[in-house]
Amino acid sequence: MNDPTPASDETSTAQTLPYTETEIDTMASEDASAGRFLTKMLVFTFCYTIIVGGYVIYWSLNN
Repeated sequence: MNDPTPASDETSTAQTLPYTETEIDTMASEDASAGRFLTKMLVFTFCYTIIVGGYVIYWSLNN
């Protein structure tokens, strides 16, 4: 089996990241952009639901 090296080992203190810092910044900004888009869609859907629901209630009370 492959036993992991202990964390206290002096040779394992230097770790390499799978991505460069620039790639990490790019991914973070893309995630933030997607989050803003999803937030806008959530707000739009909520407002649309309130407006359509209000109209349906108004229409049903007047018929």
